[in-house]
Amino acid sequence: MSNLIQQIKIAQKAAGIEQDIHQLNVAYICNQRTNTCAQLTKLEQQQLLARYRAMNPNAGKKQLPAQLKMIYSLWGQLHRAGAVNIDSKGACDSFCEKHLQGKKLSQSAQQWPHIIEVLKQWLIRHKAKQGA
Repeated sequence: MSNLIQQIKIAQKAAGIEQDIHQLNVAYICNQRTNTCAQLTKLEQQQLLARYRAMNPNAGKKQLPAQLKMIYSLWGQLHRAGAVNIDSKGACDSFCEKHLQGKKLSQSAQQWPHIIEVLKQWLIRHKAKQGA
Protein backbone atom coordinates (compact mmCIF):
# COMPACT_ATOMS: atom_id res chain seq x y z
CA MET A 1 0.00 0.00 0.00
CA SER A 2 1.45 3.37 -0.98
CA ASN A 3 2.14 6.08 1.54
CA LEU A 4 -0.53 8.26 -0.09
CA ILE A 5 -3.16 5.52 0.22
CA GLN A 6 -2.18 5.03 3.87
CA GLN A 7 -2.64 8.76 4.45
CA ILE A 8 -6.05 8.59 2.74
CA LYS A 9 -7.12 5.72 5.01
CA ILE A 10 -5.94 7.59 8.12
CA ALA A 11 -7.77 10.76 7.02
CA GLN A 12 -10.86 8.69 6.18
CA LYS A 13 -10.91 7.22 9.68
CA ALA A 14 -10.21 10.60 11.33
CA ALA A 15 -13.11 12.16 9.42
CA GLY A 16 -15.42 9.25 10.34
CA ILE A 17 -16.14 8.29 6.73
CA GLU A 18 -17.70 4.86 6.28
CA GLN A 19 -16.43 2.53 3.53
CA ASP A 20 -19.53 2.90 1.32
CA ILE A 21 -19.25 6.70 1.48
CA HIS A 22 -15.52 6.39 0.77
CA GLN A 23 -16.28 4.48 -2.42
CA LEU A 24 -18.70 7.20 -3.50
CA ASN A 25 -16.04 9.83 -2.84
CA VAL A 26 -13.49 7.91 -4.88
CA ALA A 27 -15.95 7.58 -7.75
CA TYR A 28 -16.70 11.31 -7.56
CA ILE A 29 -13.00 12.24 -7.68
CA CYS A 30 -12.34 10.18 -10.82
CA ASN A 31 -15.64 10.81 -12.64
CA GLN A 32 -17.00 7.31 -11.89
CA ARG A 33 -13.95 5.51 -13.42
CA THR A 34 -13.41 3.40 -10.27
CA ASN A 35 -14.45 3.15 -6.63
CA THR A 36 -11.10 2.14 -5.11
CA CYS A 37 -8.37 4.62 -4.25
CA ALA A 38 -5.65 2.22 -5.47
CA GLN A 39 -6.97 2.78 -9.01
CA LEU A 40 -6.77 6.56 -8.75
CA THR A 41 -3.97 8.58 -10.29
CA LYS A 42 -1.53 10.22 -7.88
CA LEU A 43 -3.20 13.59 -8.49
CA GLU A 44 -6.64 12.11 -7.78
CA GLN A 45 -5.31 10.47 -4.61
CA GLN A 46 -3.95 13.86 -3.48
CA GLN A 47 -7.34 15.44 -4.20
CA LEU A 48 -9.13 12.74 -2.21
CA LEU A 49 -6.70 13.19 0.69
CA ALA A 50 -7.28 16.95 0.69
CA ARG A 51 -11.04 16.34 0.60
CA TYR A 52 -10.89 14.00 3.60
CA ARG A 53 -8.64 16.29 5.60
CA ALA A 54 -11.12 19.11 4.98
CA MET A 55 -13.96 16.87 6.22
CA ASN A 56 -12.22 16.09 9.52
CA PRO A 57 -14.18 17.79 12.33
CA ASN A 58 -10.99 18.03 14.43
CA ALA A 59 -8.89 19.63 11.70
CA GLY A 60 -7.66 23.06 12.58
CA LYS A 61 -8.41 22.73 16.28
CA LYS A 62 -5.64 24.11 18.41
CA GLN A 63 -3.61 21.74 20.51
CA LEU A 64 -3.47 22.45 24.22
CA PRO A 65 -0.35 24.29 25.35
CA ALA A 66 2.30 22.03 26.92
CA GLN A 67 1.81 23.46 30.42
CA LEU A 68 -1.94 22.86 30.27
CA LYS A 69 -1.32 19.29 29.12
CA MET A 70 1.01 18.89 32.09
CA ILE A 71 -1.66 20.14 34.49
CA TYR A 72 -4.22 17.64 33.17
CA SER A 73 -1.61 14.88 33.17
CA LEU A 74 -0.73 15.54 36.80
CA TRP A 75 -4.42 15.50 37.68
CA GLY A 76 -4.72 12.08 36.03
CA GLN A 77 -1.69 10.88 38.01
CA LEU A 78 -3.29 12.11 41.21
CA HIS A 79 -6.42 10.15 40.34
CA ARG A 80 -4.47 6.97 39.60
CA ALA A 81 -2.63 7.42 42.91
CA GLY A 82 -5.98 7.71 44.70
CA ALA A 83 -5.57 11.34 45.76
CA VAL A 84 -8.59 12.60 43.79
CA ASN A 85 -11.88 10.85 43.13
CA ILE A 86 -12.75 12.18 39.68
CA ASP A 87 -10.37 12.07 36.73
CA SER A 88 -11.91 14.66 34.43
CA LYS A 89 -10.93 17.94 32.87
CA GLY A 90 -13.87 19.59 34.60
CA ALA A 91 -12.81 18.38 38.05
CA CYS A 92 -9.28 19.60 37.43
CA ASP A 93 -10.60 22.96 36.20
CA SER A 94 -12.73 23.32 39.35
CA PHE A 95 -9.76 22.59 41.59
CA CYS A 96 -7.58 25.08 39.70
CA GLU A 97 -10.27 27.79 39.87
CA LYS A 98 -10.15 27.58 43.67
CA HIS A 99 -6.39 28.17 43.59
CA LEU A 100 -6.83 31.03 41.11
CA GLN A 101 -9.45 32.86 43.22
CA GLY A 102 -12.25 32.04 40.80
CA LYS A 103 -10.37 32.71 37.56
CA LYS A 104 -10.60 30.10 34.85
CA LEU A 105 -7.47 28.10 34.11
CA SER A 106 -7.56 29.17 30.46
CA GLN A 107 -7.47 32.84 31.53
CA SER A 108 -4.50 32.40 33.87
CA ALA A 109 -1.59 31.25 31.73
CA GLN A 110 0.90 33.14 33.92
CA GLN A 111 -0.23 31.00 36.88
CA TRP A 112 0.21 27.62 35.15
CA PRO A 113 3.73 27.03 36.52
CA HIS A 114 2.39 27.64 40.04
CA ILE A 115 -0.50 25.20 39.50
CA ILE A 116 1.93 22.61 38.11
CA GLU A 117 4.07 22.95 41.25
CA VAL A 118 1.01 22.67 43.52
CA LEU A 119 -0.07 19.45 41.76
CA LYS A 120 3.47 18.01 41.75
CA GLN A 121 3.90 18.66 45.48
CA TRP A 122 0.48 17.15 46.20
CA LEU A 123 1.43 14.04 44.25
CA ILE A 124 4.76 13.77 46.09
CA ARG A 125 3.06 14.17 49.50
CA HIS A 126 0.39 11.62 48.61
CA LYS A 127 2.93 9.04 47.41
CA ALA A 128 5.06 9.61 50.55
CA LYS A 129 1.99 9.15 52.75
CA GLN A 130 1.11 5.92 50.91
CA GLY A 131 4.64 4.60 51.33
CA ALA A 132 4.81 5.46 55.05
